[in-house]
Amino acid sequence: MTTDYNKIAKQYREVKGRPWRSLVEEYSMLKLIGALEGKKVIDLACGEGFFTRKLKLNGAATVVGTDLSQEMIALAIDREQAESLGINYFVEDVRAKGPQLDYDLAIAAWLLVYAHDREELAAICRGLSRQLRPGGRLVTLTTNPQLYFFDHFDYQKYGFHIQLEDHVREGALIRWSGRLKDSSLLEVDNYYLPEEAYASALEDAGFRDVVFHPLSLSPEAADEADYWADMINKPPAIMIEAIKT
Repeated sequence: MTTDYNKIAKQYREVKGRPWRSLVEEYSMLKLIGALEGKKVIDLACGEGFFTRKLKLNGAATVVGTDLSQEMIALAIDREQAESLGINYFVEDVRAKGPQLDYDLAIAAWLLVYAHDREELAAICRGLSRQLRPGGRLVTLTTNPQLYFFDHFDYQKYGFHIQLEDHVREGALIRWSGRLKDSSLLEVDNYYLPEEAYASALEDAGFRDVVFHPLSLSPEAADEADYWADMINKPPAIMIEAIKT
């Protein structure tokens, strides 16, 4: 995993305020996640706790957030101390070995994108599998592998840009960038792997019923459907759902 979030934690938190985050990303994820009442949930690669708090506010009984970045977890803990929801946060590498856990639901937004190759992807997926009880559910959001095959895309109007390498290959760079309020440039590096690689890694890690889901637009933005057409018709991200065997 290349991007050092300890250096950009506060800047990354800022970009969570962009409209597409709430009207497309958040809406799509929470719609797919569905009812949370009574569930024991873990949010992997939770960052500053953006989705972690949403999960608790939407009815989850128990919520834990983990992230590799100490600075991200520090921001999450600060927010929890200021506005307590009963969430516990820990610094943890999802690839680390540990005991089998028994969560009902594991969320992992923007985690699989950091796998440079199939070996690293396999390690991440094994870590995800370790979190869940048999029958537990995984919902993850990742950069869309189809970006390399779209004839054209331009997300500048949504506040970000995506740069690709000249030729597609496994591990090829997908660089997201956007201007912050102070005019500085925030860059985050992701890596290309085909959908087949994600499905295979999840199945090998003990998941079944792997399904890829598109993004969708919140009804709140129905009057601006034309504006959001590029985001929906050529989505920069997709969601993946799977069940622990």
